[in-house]
Amino acid sequence: MFTMLAVVTEVNPISRSASLPTHRQRRRAATRDEIVEAARSLLVQSGLEQVTLRGIAGELGMTAPALYRYFDSREALLEALIDTLYDELADILLAVRDADAHAPLKAQFVTTSREFRRWALTHRPEFGLLFGAPLPGVAGKDVATAPDRGMRFGQVWLELFAKLSREHPEVIPDGRRVDPQLRRQLREYHELIGRAVPIGTLELFLSCWMRLYGAVATEAFGHLNFALSDGDAEALFEGLLGELADRLGFAH
Repeated sequence: MFTMLAVVTEVNPISRSASLPTHRQRRRAATRDEIVEAARSLLVQSGLEQVTLRGIAGELGMTAPALYRYFDSREALLEALIDTLYDELADILLAVRDADAHAPLKAQFVTTSREFRRWALTHRPEFGLLFGAPLPGVAGKDVATAPDRGMRFGQVWLELFAKLSREHPEVIPDGRRVDPQLRRQLREYHELIGRAVPIGTLELFLSCWMRLYGAVATEAFGHLNFALSDGDAEALFEGLLGELADRLGFAH
């Protein structure tokens, strides 16, 4: 699962006094990127267990000690890979969501949800790394120890529900009527994301996210193969999107 922070609406320009990276720093960054890409290739081709510093060093023609100059542990490397994948997924979803600046909110929600499913099904090893069970010692899989990881991915959805609050306030639950125990938990989350949306909107978001993520994960992890001959749940997924669209008050 992911966490979300306050929506960033304005990017501060880089100070003109900020120094540009040196040639050595650029080379180091390029080598780090190459190592992360090699880790991804091993993940896709051979599985997570084979993603080791020694294995990556062999793929790149480096020695293991040389690799440790860039990543001091396998866990640190996996965290870097997780960051890269979250950013990639966020970029893809944002491009789809914002392709038409005048598209109605329903269209943005539906196309973004479909693209999330498409990415999951065409990148199953990467999806498993991001959204599967937590990995011991890998902070990127634990929002308690890395609350900013996956922030941009989370904002894709947070911005949609913030817009929903403005365009369809009638579908937003009254935060004062939320279950008291749930409301206490949501207040902490509310502060974490900078009070970007009301408590009632957070309840609605989490309820919808449970269903959307649950549907995608169930299919991506192959848990429908027992019932569907080819494991393709597109028809079921489209039905779910229709139900969520109705719940969110989108016009047909």
